[in-house]
Amino acid sequence: MIIDVHAHFDDEKFNCDIDECLKKAKEAGVTHIINAAVDYETSLKSLELARKYDFIYCVLGIHPDSADEYSPEKLAAIEELIKKEPKAVGVGETGLDYYWLPKDNPDEVARLKALQKVSFTEHIRLSERLRLPIVVHDREAHKDTYDILKENLSGKVEGVLHCYSGSAEMVKDFEELNLSFSVGGVVTFTNGVKLVEAVKKMPRERILIETDSPYLTPVPYRGKRNDSSYTVYTARRLAEILDVSYEYVCRLTTENALRVFGRMH
Repeated sequence: MIIDVHAHFDDEKFNCDIDECLKKAKEAGVTHIINAAVDYETSLKSLELARKYDFIYCVLGIHPDSADEYSPEKLAAIEELIKKEPKAVGVGETGLDYYWLPKDNPDEVARLKALQKVSFTEHIRLSERLRLPIVVHDREAHKDTYDILKENLSGKVEGVLHCYSGSAEMVKDFEELNLSFSVGGVVTFTNGVKLVEAVKKMPRERILIETDSPYLTPVPYRGKRNDSSYTVYTARRLAEILDVSYEYVCRLTTENALRVFGRMH
């Protein structure tokens, strides 16, 4: 029994064989998949998937790379979608992403950073109002991500740092904000040493498993399209790092996911 807490099955890479992929995931022991939206359009697609497939749920929001789409009106429309759909189990994915910023254009960098921060802050406030977990994307923006979370989270609502890429040292800081850590295929990479060290510092009750399908496929399939059936390789690697059984990791991360995303019960 494994829960994939973050995937993108609305991606066009699954247009031809999504049913086959989902069947393969079930055969691998995946019992729940959370599909993460990145903008309003994919919020609608994520809702369609959740309504069509009994074991798919969704989180709805605007990704930092789509920050130009953000407006109070657009986020209000997403809020209404969440309120009307019980299988919408959280807000996101949202956050900060400085990796793709146009480094040769300082004015544009400043504009996009400011817009991402506004969008991120308003998503956090939405999660607090709805009492639903926030799903956070943080890429090359660790300090700003932490600062915004610390300033805006009450601690009463849980959240997830999706595809955690921060340091081992920051684990405790994020944990104190009532956040959990979602671990994906990077933990199986030979250059994933930083994540391995972070996993060792994570409280076990805060470890989750994800794929980020169709991206970040774990070894031994790195470079190919990812899907939820490959969670087994991440779970096996976590078992090695934590020196526990595979079955323990599956049980632990399932219990954690059901606690964080309470609407999945």
